[in-house]
Amino acid sequence: MSAPATVFWTPEAAMMLLQPGTSIVHREKDRSFGNLDAALKFVMEDLPEGLRSTARIQTDNASIQFADIERLYKGRETGKGAQETR
Repeated sequence: MSAPATVFWTPEAAMMLLQPGTSIVHREKDRSFGNLDAALKFVMEDLPEGLRSTARIQTDNASIQFADIERLYKGRETGKGAQETR
């Protein structure tokens, strides 16, 4: 969990620009963290609830989608700790 991790998410303004039938243009934001635990905490505690589902975490070994972010965060809360998915 000490490896660097980067969180990517789509801001609300970019999501509102999308209209049915138009091409999706990714206008992601990103923020880097020193470890996976800090990245998990940022997604689940600092990102507004409406944006969390757009988040993913990239590490050297994995690209972690939101369903796994939730699972890892809950495991962290229950003392099971976060382990990267492969």
